Amino acid sequence: MAKAIVRLPSYTSRVRLASGEYAYFWKLPSWARGKKDPRTGRVMPVERFGKPCPVISTALGTDHNSAVEKAEALNETLAQWRKGAVGKELRPGSIAWLFNWYRGQDRYLKNRPKTQRDYKRLMDMLCEFPTKQGGRTGDRLAGHMDGGSADGLYKKLRETKGEREASYAMQVCRLVWKWAVRYSKTTGVKENPFAGMGNKSTAAGENRATSRAEYDLYRAKAREMGYQNMAAAAAICFEGCQRVSHVFGFWPDEEKERAGQAPPAGLQWSIYKPGTAIALNQRKTGNPVWLELSINVEGEDVALYPDLEAELLDLRERAVKDEFGQPMGQIIVDERTGKAFTPRYMSTVHRKICDKAGLPKAMTFTGFRHGGITEIGDAGETDVRPISGHKTLAQTQTYNKATAEKGRRIALKRREHVEQLGARDEGKDN
Repeated sequence: MAKAIVRLPSYTSRVRLASGEYAYFWKLPSWARGKKDPRTGRVMPVERFGKPCPVISTALGTDHNSAVEKAEALNETLAQWRKGAVGKELRPGSIAWLFNWYRGQDRYLKNRPKTQRDYKRLMDMLCEFPTKQGGRTGDRLAGHMDGGSADGLYKKLRETKGEREASYAMQVCRLVWKWAVRYSKTTGVKENPFAGMGNKSTAAGENRATSRAEYDLYRAKAREMGYQNMAAAAAICFEGCQRVSHVFGFWPDEEKERAGQAPPAGLQWSIYKPGTAIALNQRKTGNPVWLELSINVEGEDVALYPDLEAELLDLRERAVKDEFGQPMGQIIVDERTGKAFTPRYMSTVHRKICDKAGLPKAMTFTGFRHGGITEIGDAGETDVRPISGHKTLAQTQTYNKATAEKGRRIALKRREHVEQLGARDEGKDN
């Protein structure tokens, strides 16, 4: 198996300790380090826009995921200071001020960490977006935005950032202004100019379903590159129609887990009995899914999910074993640390595999689940809940899309029906 390359955030390094563990360190880049005054001998901090550098070189500990998060936070603070954003007073009532206020609300803080990061990125982008007068959008008064201003901003964003980014940005604005109206005495916002815009709440193409041919190519390339964990994860999402966050163990409810009130976030090896079944549970809905792996036909065992089993059995051989030789812990883990993937690293590896395989840039990991559910529909099954774990049939329509295969099947069924009617009418005439 090819050895995975450990990629760390900028200015971050790791050192192997005598215990065998790795320790991580974040070192201030040379351009941001203080200079010694030749007269006094004192180290003078570097300044940007009249502000001294707000961070110092820091030991990050031995936990890889925690170290990466700390390093990324330090890099973000350093970048903000370098461009003059640190310590800058926000104009009360401005859009930048409103976004900052919203990020302190429970409405925002209750979101998952990835959602918070996505919202903040869009808010920062909007704040820096130039106005016609040459200023920043973030400096405009939030209460002065009206329908025309919102439409104009959306149009400019579409032209410069694309439909997807513009749609997401408007969705975030709609949420922020809606909440701000409830606290108009504090925010100065009395109406929501981003409501009723008519644009889609999600960008077109977001739920692109991955085809089986793409799924097969992806797994082959992942194995070739030494990422058996990614090949197995793709198989669980496509064949078992599992959500990405559940398969990788993203965003566990740590408080409930410590209290023993919630299972670990990721799928565990204990749910899998080779050749028999996988006992899944849709974490979002709580619905159980019992996935039979084989059936007996006229005395012969027939594998129902051979691709899924092939990936799992390969990964099972590499898993940590208990005293009885049985695999233990989470199924899909970061091969570098033996712990759950971070969303960022998973996304990086996924894109690397897609690029190497020549697969479309629009192919997301979520697309494996969409593709699996769509394939079930193509096979003629309209109720996919026994596999997908959805609560209602209406929910499955998001994934079970109209495809060319469905169109051909419908056309054949319709032709068969027409021919049957013709044969019946001919019999009546005779």
